[in-house]
Amino acid sequence: MLTSKNNVVVEAWNTTTTQTQMQTPHRPSLLHPTFYWSYNCEVLFHGWPGSSRSMYALALLFVFSLAFLAEWFTRCSDAAASIKPEADKVAKVAFRTAMYAVKSGFSYLVILAVVSFNGGVFISAILGHAFGFVVFRGRAFRKVGRVDG
Repeated sequence: MLTSKNNVVVEAWNTTTTQTQMQTPHRPSLLHPTFYWSYNCEVLFHGWPGSSRSMYALALLFVFSLAFLAEWFTRCSDAAASIKPEADKVAKVAFRTAMYAVKSGFSYLVILAVVSFNGGVFISAILGHAFGFVVFRGRAFRKVGRVDG
């Protein structure tokens, strides 16, 4: 560690902090650097789901639904590309942009949920995306003779 007047440079991370920041006590964090398997976690919102198993199950269902709906919005965005050619061009662009924005918002919420590093949340997100893909974009459910690009 190198020091100069009021700054401390930590060589391992190449960051600079002031002496007063070094003296403040470290606040424990709920973030884990590895996956953990517990229902006592925080997902997306402060204090939610808390330490209740039923609320944790609701959080898993919520993450699953977000991932599932993100796949649905992806499918809707793909389908929006085939809107009637005579439709208003500005309306088509606005609709496709709105669908993309909503899909992106849902996808980012799933990412933020997974950043909790809770194993159940991670598996719930993966299953939601996988189930959504099978239902909305899998070949088994496509109409015969339809070509999707």
